[in-house]
Amino acid sequence: MASAPETKKSQSTGGKNWIVAFALVTMLFFIWGLAMNLVNAIRDPFTVYLNLNTTESSFLQVAYYGAYFVMAIPATMVAKRFGYKGGMICGLIFFTVGAFLTIPATTSLSYGMFLLAMFVIALGAASLEANCNPYITKLGDEKGESFRLNLSQCFNSVGSVIGPLILGMILGNTASVKAGEPGFDEAKVSFMSQTRMFYIVVGIILAVILAVFVVAKLPSPPGDEDEAASGASQDSSIGALVKKPWVVLGVLAEFIYVGLQTIGFTYFSTFAQQQWEGMTAATAASFLAILTLMFAIGRFVTTPFMAKVEPGKILGVYMIAATILMAVTAMGLGKVSVIAFIALYFFMSIAYGTIFALSLASLKGAATKTGSSLITMSIVGGAVIPLLYAMIIDAVGMNAMLWATIPLFLYLVWYAFAGSKIGLKKA
Repeated sequence: MASAPETKKSQSTGGKNWIVAFALVTMLFFIWGLAMNLVNAIRDPFTVYLNLNTTESSFLQVAYYGAYFVMAIPATMVAKRFGYKGGMICGLIFFTVGAFLTIPATTSLSYGMFLLAMFVIALGAASLEANCNPYITKLGDEKGESFRLNLSQCFNSVGSVIGPLILGMILGNTASVKAGEPGFDEAKVSFMSQTRMFYIVVGIILAVILAVFVVAKLPSPPGDEDEAASGASQDSSIGALVKKPWVVLGVLAEFIYVGLQTIGFTYFSTFAQQQWEGMTAATAASFLAILTLMFAIGRFVTTPFMAKVEPGKILGVYMIAATILMAVTAMGLGKVSVIAFIALYFFMSIAYGTIFALSLASLKGAATKTGSSLITMSIVGGAVIPLLYAMIIDAVGMNAMLWATIPLFLYLVWYAFAGSKIGLKKA
């Protein structure tokens, strides 16, 4: 009888089943990376075509990232009842429905309907993140947690690169005109039509992927199997986890990081057009793709070192570099600041996955699922922080807003070197 759990454990940490599971789940990282960054990039054209101010346009982020806060705990409840696979299927259903909701939104030119579509898509993305991240993190030995998650996050970055490229193509196919100028209405209709077609294609692809996941068999992480075999488990209540300092500080770090990442993705195009004389919206979208490419390169280049160097140290050094580059960006040095803004994202690349893994250190089984829900809820930072900082832009301008991000970067430096270790040895 004792050999059964051992057999299952070996299947979950190696062999064909593990490889297939890793590949399938990593594919989902690409999908929500594509959707998330397209939402960030699409803010500027929506602002122009629907005549929105900075605060109004920031509701795109509120709708998208707010859904993470709403869905995180329900997604974990689904995972505890039906396993990680059940949570992923739930996410794919929401994602598919949301993609098709963009049809009436873009047809009627309704900003409110589009916000609803983004909210439903984000419900799906939240469910995927709440299940895929801990699944990949715990699908193997503890030392390789940051390495595995950052490897999968590399493909999330590929999706993030493709999103702005698609937007650049859409903008390149529409007239570059301002409100009130001849051809503006035609350009608006063309933009919405091509946006609608993109999401229709995404919806069809998601429906196919959903069918694949329904029939696919995913092995369970070792910790889940050990918990089931022994009948003993860690206290997985939220109350128990908030008593673990490294978890709480990690949730705050993720909240701050996602907010900072979103600010950059959201306002880069506007900043670039302000600082780089003659840059058009289409060119700025292409530059945003370069920024996200740096983000992807950072993950691909750095991830191999995660298996050899303590992830917290790498994160700390990278956040110091990011802080310096943000200061150069905030100085408003024209093309130099635009280039610094782009380079900044090389160093931000590994932060999300590394913070996620550090926050879940020593957690197993159901406790991992609860911890993951708390971290997923923290992604609401992508809604809250950009909204607050949009008010700073409206009040005192873009450069003052960028300077105001420096204290947040410094917190991430402290968390990487010290905060992620507080209380961990006593766990």
